Amino acid sequence: MADDKAVFAQYHRIEPHIRPRGTGGQLDEALEARIADPLFLLARQWQLAEFHGEDGGSPVACSVSTTAAAVDRFQPGDTGPSVPYPPGVPLEYLVEAGRDPDPSDHDLTLRTAARAGLRFLGQLGALPAAVRDSVTDQALAAFPLVDPSSQGDPDAGPRADPAGRALAQALLARAPHGGALARALAAGWHPTGLDTAHLNAFKQAAARWSTWFAAEHGPPARSSWVRDRLEHHFAVEARHGGRRITLTAPEYPGGGAEAYHFDIDAEATALTDPNPATRTLLPTRATYPGMPAERWWEFEDTTVNLPSVEAGPGDLARLLLVEFANVYGNDHWVVPLELEVGHVHAVTGFTVVDTFGDRLALDAAGDEHWSLFRLGTAGTGLPGPALLPLLPRAAARLEGAAVEEVLFVRDEMTNLAWAVERTVQSATGRARRRADETPAAAPPAPSEVPNALTYQLATAVPYHWIPLVPVPLEPGSAAVRFRRGRMTLPTADGTLRTQARGRLLAPEVPRVYFRDEEIPRSGVNAARIPTTVRGHDGRHYHWTGRRARAGQGEGASGLAFDGVLPAKETTA
Repeated sequence: MADDKAVFAQYHRIEPHIRPRGTGGQLDEALEARIADPLFLLARQWQLAEFHGEDGGSPVACSVSTTAAAVDRFQPGDTGPSVPYPPGVPLEYLVEAGRDPDPSDHDLTLRTAARAGLRFLGQLGALPAAVRDSVTDQALAAFPLVDPSSQGDPDAGPRADPAGRALAQALLARAPHGGALARALAAGWHPTGLDTAHLNAFKQAAARWSTWFAAEHGPPARSSWVRDRLEHHFAVEARHGGRRITLTAPEYPGGGAEAYHFDIDAEATALTDPNPATRTLLPTRATYPGMPAERWWEFEDTTVNLPSVEAGPGDLARLLLVEFANVYGNDHWVVPLELEVGHVHAVTGFTVVDTFGDRLALDAAGDEHWSLFRLGTAGTGLPGPALLPLLPRAAARLEGAAVEEVLFVRDEMTNLAWAVERTVQSATGRARRRADETPAAAPPAPSEVPNALTYQLATAVPYHWIPLVPVPLEPGSAAVRFRRGRMTLPTADGTLRTQARGRLLAPEVPRVYFRDEEIPRSGVNAARIPTTVRGHDGRHYHWTGRRARAGQGEGASGLAFDGVLPAKETTA
């Protein structure tokens, strides 16, 4: 700077000058990174106090002591007794396949009920032909195959499940209803007109068939589905010594039970065992995509470029993630440990031997206010004891298309919520679109009187839109909940009332309620999905489970009240 004037040097590009020959040809010597004085590096390490580092050694062996408590009880729902947990049975099967005793036959499709009924008739081979024909006629008359989706409903209409009606007519004289027959046999039903020998033969055949039916179609437990909250509630229990450990799943949406779905009871403490199982294992370094390379001139993988992560001053989580990945990534190790499924495990001791031969005993990370990979305590949410539940899960499952789907949406313009039944299960077992059942509407026509207005009480809504009316949660309470309702629609053949058809809306229950907080503005998509899985013992488990996920936002039904239609135009 001269005479208070700044002088700046401008450059378009700065490049290194590489000598074509000599000691610096093509940067080979620089890339080799030769060390002329190794003692200098040792002096620098001493100067930076690296020789005093507490983490200078790498782990070479680990001694792990564990104890476990076997899971032996399963409790569906919030109340009621628990049942023994069958060893090896997938947890999702117990939760999603359970159902309460129901006098209706909706849980069996018409095709499945007919196959069960035909199997029963096939068990009567020990009876004479004339007696077998008599028993068959009595079973067909007492337990006929009917379409349960429209039986006894005057508002079903001819469009309600035509495929199910046709199947019922085709099978009506061929097989009894297996579900109704199973309940009647459990209540002591038997055909009339049989002598003692034939009656004993019938009872033996009925006992064999009932055993098969209970194993094939019987529910494994009571239903854990909480209808008004659109979620499953259940708990599992484990015994360790004289204490019991209860793991509660207060908000399980269905689809797959993970450890984070559970809360542990407040009375649970850490597991102790005077004779734990101890194993010596070899640790391996934990790696992940984008991890910084340890060697100097090793090219790193560009699949994940952590330095390109953009984070502002308030993005604390991103900043911590990038710092952890770049600075402390190679400080983590993995110890492979095989544990038995169907138990709640706890690590009672963990000792690390490093390259210097030092033995270091480690405890679980975290405290009473903060922790990772721990179950929360039920009611408080505080970290619980360091326990790891390993429950039998439905891994590698096969899922079909949803046989029933209901979209719960809010309609702020009408101050209502709607349960839109997109599909319901047909009597044939397949899904059918409820929009196909919409009858031909008959809107009010303008008045024939010139210049006269026509009053319209309410506009029509789609037939498969079931209204959910807000009602007080309790008498005199400002809080509300939704009650399933019905609407009267004008059609070309008169009036028709909307009616729920699927299992999710439970049309056989007189009053059905849904919690206000469970239907947010984003909506809820509830579905019943057929699932099959092979268990650890090779047995096949198949069920149709309920599950709920986020919806698609608010909906607009177009419902409006107190409308006035314009007068009919007249021509001069």
